[in-house]
Amino acid sequence: MHPDRGVWLTWAGHAKGGRAISDKPHALVIGGSVGGLLAASLLRQAGWEATVFERTVGDLTGRGAGLGLSAQLLEIMDRIGARFEPSAGVAHLSQVWMKRDGSIAFDLHRPTVGSSWARVYRPLRDAVPAGIYRQGMTLRRVEQDTGSVTALFEDGTRVAADLLVAADGVFSTVRRQLMPETEPRYASYVAWRGIVEEQDVPRETVAGIGGRIVFCFPPGELLLTMAVPGPGEDMRPGRRRIYFIWYRPAGAEALDDLFTDEDGTNHGISIPPPLIRPALVAAMKADARERLPTVAADIVERVPQPLLQAITDMESARMVHGRVAVMGDAAFVARPHSIGGVSKAALDAQCLADTLEALGDTGAALARFETEQLEFGRRLVAHSRYLGAFLEHGADAPPADPERIIRDYGAPNLLLDVDPARFQARMH
Repeated sequence: MHPDRGVWLTWAGHAKGGRAISDKPHALVIGGSVGGLLAASLLRQAGWEATVFERTVGDLTGRGAGLGLSAQLLEIMDRIGARFEPSAGVAHLSQVWMKRDGSIAFDLHRPTVGSSWARVYRPLRDAVPAGIYRQGMTLRRVEQDTGSVTALFEDGTRVAADLLVAADGVFSTVRRQLMPETEPRYASYVAWRGIVEEQDVPRETVAGIGGRIVFCFPPGELLLTMAVPGPGEDMRPGRRRIYFIWYRPAGAEALDDLFTDEDGTNHGISIPPPLIRPALVAAMKADARERLPTVAADIVERVPQPLLQAITDMESARMVHGRVAVMGDAAFVARPHSIGGVSKAALDAQCLADTLEALGDTGAALARFETEQLEFGRRLVAHSRYLGAFLEHGADAPPADPERIIRDYGAPNLLLDVDPARFQARMH
């Protein structure tokens, strides 16, 4: 029996159905995306029971786009039996600065492996038993005392356990209840994103990208483009897609305009892609031809439906509140330049499970988890702010140092790149 608890009634059936008795400690994981799945699997390995509550219904593989892989993320996936297939990775052998005329001004040999969010999510989802994954469960609030924590859901369900893990993302219900002062902060620039089929762009454009991540630095801006998985997560040349993300400054007035649809409705800092005004998309594509090398402009112009997001970051002063642990994007949001959101969630989940298993005492384990992961989260956010600082004031900012930014892009001092050759050898 767990040292700081008795036998708890744990939820095991329909949302309003029966209960079963277990002598294992029980964790409620709020959020069924990557972070929550990692937390549930790792806690189960550490001797806990875990139940995952996800508010949406259906398959989540349509979320997300491309992402970078870290060695730590792959090791944690291996540990829980969520094998990442070698065919799911696209090798990038270098990172280059391509100037407006198409010439390469800087070429950094830095082998990395990229993939897609879906190819990470799917094996993690398969590793969690269907019986402990509950969809359509929207959290209303959390209650706790010295001996337990209770989750109250919109449908009236109440579930008590020893621990609650908040892995419910940047707009976390748990964080907003416990730390209402902590909210994402707008970084004064936005990102246009898009994906185009490799077969729909000129061959010379595909060749211009090659097996590289291409950086472009229009004055006060930054664009990255690279190959990513194709339909069905196909990684074969000719069947892949090409992805871009273009960071552009936008003050408060410009932000309001960008996120207002044709009917005059302002959507805040995010907008459904089909509601982006066509005139804004046309202007963005016209700017691409004027400001970007042909290789990048070809990709931007051919994207049928771009996405638009306001870039934000966030850091929490705490990650533990009684028997509640806050992790992943619910606690820290680094700007995309760190390429570390999924890896951060994996490391949070690993630290939480390992300290619970090593110490046995929940309170002591949560205190250690908070000490270790608070510092890591702060460093990751600080690094992402450093990489994006030149974008905050556009052309009025000091000129960017492209070589420095390319060398430091991602989080090489915090997260380990995956070497393509070693990745293939290890996975086979």
